[in-house]
Amino acid sequence: MDDANKQNQPRLHWKFPEAAKFGRVIPKEKLYSQAGANAELKQLFVEQVAQIKWAYKLAEGTINLTKTEQVHELEVIHIKLKAQTLDEKILIAIDKAIPHPTLFMLTRDVKYGDIIEGNKGEVAKEANTSEQEIAYQAAHKLKTTTQSNKEKWQQSAYLKSQWLVPSSQHAALLPAATSLESLYNQLLEALIPLGLQGVHDLQEPKSAYVHTKSQQKKRSLEDKLADLAAIEALNKQIKKTKAKRDNEKQFNLKRELNDQFKTLKKQLAALYGV
Repeated sequence: MDDANKQNQPRLHWKFPEAAKFGRVIPKEKLYSQAGANAELKQLFVEQVAQIKWAYKLAEGTINLTKTEQVHELEVIHIKLKAQTLDEKILIAIDKAIPHPTLFMLTRDVKYGDIIEGNKGEVAKEANTSEQEIAYQAAHKLKTTTQSNKEKWQQSAYLKSQWLVPSSQHAALLPAATSLESLYNQLLEALIPLGLQGVHDLQEPKSAYVHTKSQQKKRSLEDKLADLAAIEALNKQIKKTKAKRDNEKQFNLKRELNDQFKTLKKQLAALYGV
């Protein structure tokens, strides 16, 4: 992910209710079995994951919010990382094993290195201190039913928050909600990249600010996720077109590819509402 996209990620730090604390370690072997993990996926778990814990169970009996057909309970899964990054294949595997909506709380060690010079600058050493960072990831999980009346889960791409040191930001209480589904949707809304809360439709002409603002309030979570998927697809197309343009030697074809590149960039700007 490029630096611009990282900057668009929200800074979040939530405080979960003590009544919902669960604190049960989930053995990796159990996830391997339930997710049908192959050797490559198991190796990712070994290299990148130190521990997986079922940290909180947000349910009717723990936080006094009504369950719905879509959301019976919401699981907060704490993943302690060994590495600095986490492959999304790991999250997909865990989501496959858990038949409920999930919110992943990721933590990792962050090290700050300081170079300490000797009296004449001849000797230098690195002084490291270790501190924890936290970030959240989640996909919108939607329960559907197959023709054979079996339960099936579909999910969106993963939404992410920025990494931050918990002491750098006050922990916020969970948003007020009338049901578990309402809470889940609000947590996902909070994870949507900054500046994309009210993106425009490609065919929608720009209108006065007040009119646009009123329209943005009516946009559903599904609409916003669909726009994010369209943005991701356009970004891939732009990257591919740019590479072809830059490598093209024939002037006429290069100009044609450049026109395509500009058109795609305009479409992307329209989705961002610029």
